[in-house]
Amino acid sequence: MEHEFQELLDLGNRIKKRDRISVCVAVVGVIVTILLFGTLYFPVGIVICIGALIAMFITSASLGKKYRELYKRTMIDRVAQEYFTNYEYLPDTGFKEEYLSSYGIMSFGSDYSSEDMLKGVYNGVPFTRADVYIADTTTDSEGNSSTTVYFKGQWLEIVPNKSFNTDLQIIQKGFGFTNRKKSIFTRKSERRHELETEDVDFNKRFQCLCQNDAEAFYLLTPALMQSIMNLSEILPYKMMIAYVNNSLHVLVDTHRDSMEPSSPKNGNFDRQIADLRQDMEIIVSVITGLLVDRNIYQAVE
Repeated sequence: MEHEFQELLDLGNRIKKRDRISVCVAVVGVIVTILLFGTLYFPVGIVICIGALIAMFITSASLGKKYRELYKRTMIDRVAQEYFTNYEYLPDTGFKEEYLSSYGIMSFGSDYSSEDMLKGVYNGVPFTRADVYIADTTTDSEGNSSTTVYFKGQWLEIVPNKSFNTDLQIIQKGFGFTNRKKSIFTRKSERRHELETEDVDFNKRFQCLCQNDAEAFYLLTPALMQSIMNLSEILPYKMMIAYVNNSLHVLVDTHRDSMEPSSPKNGNFDRQIADLRQDMEIIVSVITGLLVDRNIYQAVE
């Protein structure tokens, strides 16, 4: 681990040095071109300079790709082991679109991607998380394209310690583009309806939709509702919680890709480590905040 960390530091320094060289080459190249070729052959000299710069940028891109791969292999392992046991990090793997859409809790458009899957265990609770991007791109009659982002953030799938048959969505106000299944065109056996709890403050912050009120209230205990409100105050992002098909899904709309390196900073990784810890602490906060590690879930017969 320490060998790879030092390799990452060295590679970061190489990239920074090469970027400086590229700038110098561009400036010196223009000056030399003017001095040697004058205005008559100036375009020829410029072409030569551009060709040299393109070659350097291609090399820099290759180094950048290597840096990203090494960062993900080194830095994320370095931070993840502080929080989780038996974890596995798969940087190029994510949730399949068909898999997530099958749960019927989010709207899906024309654009989808997912990566940076992390599987692990926290306080005895297995989880899988990945970055997910969902959007829809449309083109008007004049050929102008526009993209509406439905969701960009962390999608967590958690295995609770008790089985349940409940279909329940808990949507924080301001979290959009969910699939509520309220339409009359939805099959009646799968249709959800709104559910109000006795907690007025909770109802102001969240909208609940379910298929069966009695089943939903098995989960929506006063302790759980208070924990969800506490969690919404801890996390500076909008979220949706969904209990469906005997699994718990938590979508945290961070509006960014997590676990991505910033530009190399000559060995100063403090900010990047802090960002990675924040990403890991979202997972920890969700599991502890939703009381998933406690014996509160009741099997519904």
